[in-house]
Amino acid sequence: MNQRERVARAVAFFERCDDLSLLHRLTAEAAPRARKYVASLLARGDEDTIPPPADLRPAREAATREEALETFRKTDDFALFQVLARSIGRRIEALEIIASAEFPPGARVLVPKKAGYPAGTPEVPGTVEASGTQLTVALDSGEVWQGPPSLAHREQRT
Repeated sequence: MNQRERVARAVAFFERCDDLSLLHRLTAEAAPRARKYVASLLARGDEDTIPPPADLRPAREAATREEALETFRKTDDFALFQVLARSIGRRIEALEIIASAEFPPGARVLVPKKAGYPAGTPEVPGTVEASGTQLTVALDSGEVWQGPPSLAHREQRT
């Protein structure tokens, strides 16, 4: 199997992946790699040396989780890497939109004090002001929280 086939199988996996924590971690890994690729390409020429994403569709058969992660981490062709990163980003966006449907404006929620994955900070209560791929919450402390809707959950009233 060549690199394009491995990437197509990995894209198929990422397009079906529901593990938001994994997807967010991969996005965090992708950003510095993309910066390095771009810097390396610019060092050899101008902006025209930066290739667009490869024209590649997902394979019919998805890679396993392990294969997809290995492909993500070992892909060294920037055009193919962009395809992987975009598929991950699009899946995150779709899942966050689905998660946001649970939190209309006015909903009482608990969110981690610090927005981001992994969610490890104490939770704080607030009221949803705006929903979408990012949630805006007016915290009871008077501060405003913005972050992924997948980090929020409804406050249980007792």
